[in-house]
Amino acid sequence: MSMNATASVSSADVPLQCNDIQRYLGEAESRVHVLRGVSLQLQSGCVHAIVGPSGCGKSSLLYVMGLLDRPDGGRITLGSEAVEGLTDDQVSRRRNEHIGFVFQFHFLMHEFTAQENVMIPMRRLGRLNTREMQERAAMLLEMVGLGDKVRRNSQHLSGGEQQRVAIARSLANDPRVLLADEPTGNLDTANSERVFHLLTELVRRQRKALLLVTHNPQVAEASDWIHEMKDGQLIACTAGRLR
Repeated sequence: MSMNATASVSSADVPLQCNDIQRYLGEAESRVHVLRGVSLQLQSGCVHAIVGPSGCGKSSLLYVMGLLDRPDGGRITLGSEAVEGLTDDQVSRRRNEHIGFVFQFHFLMHEFTAQENVMIPMRRLGRLNTREMQERAAMLLEMVGLGDKVRRNSQHLSGGEQQRVAIARSLANDPRVLLADEPTGNLDTANSERVFHLLTELVRRQRKALLLVTHNPQVAEASDWIHEMKDGQLIACTAGRLR
C-alpha cells in the first residue's frame, strides 16, 4: 500500500483526489512549507482519517482539498475535472455542489432555526425554491435525529444537537465528499461517539467519501483508512477497523 494513496481504484469511485500538493504560508523569511508533495485519493463509501501532531499540515490539506485554499503546486481533481484551470467563481460553484464541511465548532447562525441553518448552502446554490429547501432541510434534520426540533433556534440546542445540525447542513446540496476538521473535538464522549457513528452511517448508506482530521485515536482507529502526517508529508497509510 502506498503512503500517499489508499488503493488503485476506478476513477468513478474517487470523487476527490490530490497529487503532489505543495502549499506555503507566510512571506519572505517567515515563509513555511506546510504541504510537501502530498497525494491522496478519497474513495466513495470510505472514511479517511488524517492524524499527526499539531502544525504538521492536516488542516491545511483539508482546506486545499476542500477548494477553500489554492495550492502552490500540484493538482486537485474533483471527479474527473482538474480544478486548477477554473476561475474563482467556478471553483466556488464546484465546492458548493460537491463538497460538504463539518468543523469542530459548528458555526451555526444562532438567530436562525435549525431548518434555516440547513437551508443556507441551498440558498447559495440556488437550485431549489423556498418550499423545496424547507422540505429538504426538514428531511435532513429527521435523518440526523432532530425531526422534532426543525423550528427551534440553534442557540437553544445542546452542543451535540448543534453538531448534528451542522452535519445536516453539510448534506444540504447532496455533496459527493464530506470534509470534517475535528468534528468531535468539542463534544463529550457520548456525543462524540454518536456524531462519528452518524457520519460513518451516512458515508456507507449514501456512498460518500469522508476525510476527517482528528486527534482522537478512537475515531481514527474506527475509520477505513488512517493517514499519518508529519512535517507536511503523508508518511504512512494503514487500514482501520472499518476496513
